[in-house]
Amino acid sequence: MRTTTQTDGSETAFAVDMDDVLEMAGRTPLQALASAYAARLAAIRARADAVELADIGEQIAVLERICLRDGGRRPFGGTDQH
Repeated sequence: MRTTTQTDGSETAFAVDMDDVLEMAGRTPLQALASAYAARLAAIRARADAVELADIGEQIAVLERICLRDGGRRPFGGTDQH
């Protein structure tokens, strides 16, 4: 999943590939999904705006699809050793 940061003023926006970030962190898709659910709850409690909630919802949807596809237990970028 690719996301773009928002900037104020003359700062340059850049694209971040969520899969690359999670792979570097060594987390499994299931761990990332659990973190995304926690982030959504925190955002709701903080009365986040609709844009932020939609962004987190998109991340959750992508991670849910990944978990359904491969069980979510293998680290991102890992190879199947079977």
